[in-house]
Amino acid sequence: MKGREWTKRNLPLLLAGLIIVALVVIIQSFRLPGIQRQTVLGCVLVGSKEDMGWNENHYNSILNACRAHGCGFAVRERVAESGDAVTRAVAGLVKEGANVIFLTSFGYGAKMDEMAQANPRVAFFGISGERAAKNATTYFARLYHVRYLAGVIAGAESKTGVLGYVAAMPNAQTNRGINAYAMGMRFANPNARLIVRFTGSWDDEAAERESVARLQQEGADVITYHTDKPCAIEEAEKRGLMSVGYEAVHGAYSDRFLTAALYDWEIIYGKVIGDYLSGRTNFANGYWLGLEDGAVALHPLSSRVSQETAFLASMEKTRLLNNRSVFSGVIYDNQGTLRCGEGERINDRELFTGMDWFVEGVEIYE
Repeated sequence: MKGREWTKRNLPLLLAGLIIVALVVIIQSFRLPGIQRQTVLGCVLVGSKEDMGWNENHYNSILNACRAHGCGFAVRERVAESGDAVTRAVAGLVKEGANVIFLTSFGYGAKMDEMAQANPRVAFFGISGERAAKNATTYFARLYHVRYLAGVIAGAESKTGVLGYVAAMPNAQTNRGINAYAMGMRFANPNARLIVRFTGSWDDEAAERESVARLQQEGADVITYHTDKPCAIEEAEKRGLMSVGYEAVHGAYSDRFLTAALYDWEIIYGKVIGDYLSGRTNFANGYWLGLEDGAVALHPLSSRVSQETAFLASMEKTRLLNNRSVFSGVIYDNQGTLRCGEGERINDRELFTGMDWFVEGVEIYE
């Protein structure tokens, strides 16, 4: 009798306990595998992990994060952006036990959502792509913040008022870098021109060196680039031109090397991987870290850079840290079309996935 009375009195509590246990079981069943068993991070590279450039920086930063957090690591190198190469690479990584995959080249983004839907228990992070799948998102750094500042320096230091830019191919990532650099250049010198030559490849040393020669013939006395390796800087040094680096600085150059627009991938991967391991990944909005996060920075300025130029760049850096916007206010493209009006700013979606146009002052080498 007492047992029945106790059960009757405590039945609501018992039911509540059963409901809580059931909810925990259900929630755990939907958690991504990255926080079950050992996490194995997979990395897909478009080039060599020892290229002294883009791919090596990604490789080392992910590897260091793996060591810090006790994760496993697997990599695929020299995976082409075209065809089914990335799909095969991802299948191989998943077979090796990878439950988190980083797609480190722009062209992989076109297939990220498809691969994520085909592997629902694997988390995908890409530097480009759509985010329809619940287990996929993007991560990147706002390098355009320091591309702009580098443009200020290059524009102020140029003697000819003509700057050269060697780039692999036009896409949203490349174009916003070109546009930010050109806007910085024109802030320092409103009459300056930026001539861009596309090589059609992320890694074509001959084409990159030839591009520097062509741009010099057009009057450019400062060279920068957006490819995987610093061949354009090496050629500029050889030709006695000033230059501005990109991505990372591994070599020692003359004082004609003015500065560089740098990523800090250690900070970026530290944030993304740390969030994943603690169950705080922002799959809905992704990651786009900037100057204020320490994810991008300018390389120390050359002694050749004047104090006036250094002060100008410093003032613009302070402005960016305060309002965090390069692409705001009146902006015309190089066809004369108004792209941004007074009091407006270009939104992140347009910057990240759009920007198929170039700002005033940019000329594409034909």
